Amino acid sequence: MGKESLISNIFNLLLLQGINYIMPLVTFPYLVKVLGVEQYGILAFSLAVTSYFVLITDYGFNLSATRQVSIYRYDQQKINEIFGSVLIIKLLLMIACFCLMICLIFSIEKFNDIQNLLFLSFGMVFGQILFPIWLFQGMEKMKYITYLSVVAKLIFTVGIFLFVKGENDIWLVPLLNSSGLILVGVFSLVLVIRQFDIKFYIPDRHSLYFYFKDGWNLFTSNLAILGYKNNSMLILAFYLDSTNLGFYSIGKKIFEAINGLNVVMSQAFFPSVSKSQAISGLAISDRLKSLFSISIMLSTCIFLGTFFFADIISLLISGKEEAVVIEILQLLAIALFIIGVNVPAVQYLISTGNSKKFSLIVWIGVIVDLLLLLQLVP
Repeated sequence: MGKESLISNIFNLLLLQGINYIMPLVTFPYLVKVLGVEQYGILAFSLAVTSYFVLITDYGFNLSATRQVSIYRYDQQKINEIFGSVLIIKLLLMIACFCLMICLIFSIEKFNDIQNLLFLSFGMVFGQILFPIWLFQGMEKMKYITYLSVVAKLIFTVGIFLFVKGENDIWLVPLLNSSGLILVGVFSLVLVIRQFDIKFYIPDRHSLYFYFKDGWNLFTSNLAILGYKNNSMLILAFYLDSTNLGFYSIGKKIFEAINGLNVVMSQAFFPSVSKSQAISGLAISDRLKSLFSISIMLSTCIFLGTFFFADIISLLISGKEEAVVIEILQLLAIALFIIGVNVPAVQYLISTGNSKKFSLIVWIGVIVDLLLLLQLVP
């Protein structure tokens, strides 16, 4: 990928992450105000549960399928095979997730209490399946993802301000989110067929097995990473009242928005790193060296900015300098730095076929994290 194309992808990804993170930050102070902190805590809990279903259906395709598409982008038959295989696997995983959700609702009271929100939020799972971000990334056509995401987020954001007026309107939040994603997903499929001349066909079981296996280690790694993000929320939900859970979720929301900068860097460089490492083999490519230098500088700036300006960030986002929110941000500033400087290492492991080692490393970390949570949170 040329320098101009890389810069274009970084710009579009930066805009995309801005949409994904800043727009929710625009709506969530309003939601806290009209729903109340308690209802917002309940909403955050339901979305945390739904995020696991989204991750399961995304599987490891955000990286594994992107890598396959970037390698075979000029082989139309292969692209059709990848598209068909990934879509079918995602649909089967969605069915499994829906069955799991039903079991949770009827077996655990905490989930039964929010069943309406869970059913409405499940539309987000279907919408994500219809939106083949991995294909656009592999083809390095990030502008399409950006345009479509703008539409989805605008539908959600405008709908929130127009229709959510009190705590009884909490059900409209997941409904609007799901509706926007499904609508954009349908448009994206039409665009994919026209722009990339995709012809869908049902692949054989060998192809399905190959792509399922190819994404397995990345899926387990992503599951572990999501555990870092949401295990605390799920465990706290069983010990905290909804109000305090709401305050905690505000701090986490701000953290996720800031971490979007690391996500931009990782996603923008990954297709290019994959191709350069395929040529360089185990030797570190020039593209990866560039990524390492950029990640050090960006992570240092993010850490210092978040730690020393946590009070200002809390004031700008939540409308007041909440002591709990400030403390959460200062502690998580360390995590932001570690996440950023590890981006090149992660991409090196994945692009050189060492995703299994990466998965093992991540799972060791998440198990330690979970044991500490279970020991300290009660």
